[in-house]
Amino acid sequence: MLFAPPSRSLSFATATLPLVAAFLASPAAASEFSVSPVRAELHAGALSETITVVNRGDTRIRVGVKVMEWTQDAQGQDVYQESGDLVYFPRQMELEPDGKRLVRVGAKSPAGPVERTYRMFIEELPEPTADAARAQVSVYFRFGVPIFLTPASPHGDPEIGEPGVEHGKLSLTVKNPGNRHFRILKLVVSDGAGFSREIAGWYSLPGSQRTYALDLPRDVCRRAPTLDVAIEGEGLRADRKLHVDPARCG
Repeated sequence: MLFAPPSRSLSFATATLPLVAAFLASPAAASEFSVSPVRAELHAGALSETITVVNRGDTRIRVGVKVMEWTQDAQGQDVYQESGDLVYFPRQMELEPDGKRLVRVGAKSPAGPVERTYRMFIEELPEPTADAARAQVSVYFRFGVPIFLTPASPHGDPEIGEPGVEHGKLSLTVKNPGNRHFRILKLVVSDGAGFSREIAGWYSLPGSQRTYALDLPRDVCRRAPTLDVAIEGEGLRADRKLHVDPARCG
């Protein structure tokens, strides 16, 4: 399978990639910063990468950096835990307006037969304030850069199941039996008669399984003889057709 190359940069002023916004007390408005690349792949012969953080705003910002091991549980949900597999620095930094800082990350050893996965969380930190009464709510951004320590011989294709409907909910399971990740971008469900809904996709790590689900409007579920499900990912495309049993529409 061929995988499309990822975008190499992200600006928090305009991006819609997954991020977490924490609401904290601060006398300053939320800043803007960018991170590049937004994904890193380490492999034998290139076990290090440099992440560039740029302050796009007009005020100084403080940024914290932390790397966590990234796995997925039996339901395909992300799990993070402390790990000493990677070395990285700095852990904290300050950036002046239009300032740029580099974060270096490297693996202590190559991957084994299965890809190892991590995320580098880069988050804006609140400025300390001595006057809590003047504090106001602002938004601080936290973005997790995926880091993949790839095996020497990556292999495997997604296993995309057949969709089904139960109690008015459509579901489809995607498995990753291979030794490296892939990424589903979205699933589009349509009836060919004007109904269309999109389900956001996500990464599937080696050995993981994730079920994507959508609550169908009752009228659509009862009247549509078939539903089409288009699965789009990085370097992959699959289509599934579901024959709807009205008795399962709830």
